[in-house]
Amino acid sequence: MEKPTDFELLLAQEITNLDRFIIKSPLGTNEFWSEWQRKAGEIVITKAAIKKAIRIYEKKLPPEQLLKLSAMLESYREIASYLELLRETALKIKGIDIEGFTLFDSMEGDNEEEF
Repeated sequence: MEKPTDFELLLAQEITNLDRFIIKSPLGTNEFWSEWQRKAGEIVITKAAIKKAIRIYEKKLPPEQLLKLSAMLESYREIASYLELLRETALKIKGIDIEGFTLFDSMEGDNEEEF
């Protein structure tokens, strides 16, 4: 058996880190909404912390660290998109159409200028 490369190890670690955001409760159940709320809250807080860290330390951090923070921020944006898709789907199942309303963008101003 071949030894995994550094890239393969990093990828496996990232998948493990992000796996905690997968919602396992059945769509639309009370358990789903509780789990969704916990994970959505974590995303909002983590994204805010990363944005603040970038704003405060932008000129003090080495470029590699800023690149890493930007990559983390992008990962959390992708997770927010996943959670938003689940929310929209769960609401549509209940017959609620929320066309044109994206929760994460309206909560955090994701359309702000990027770093």
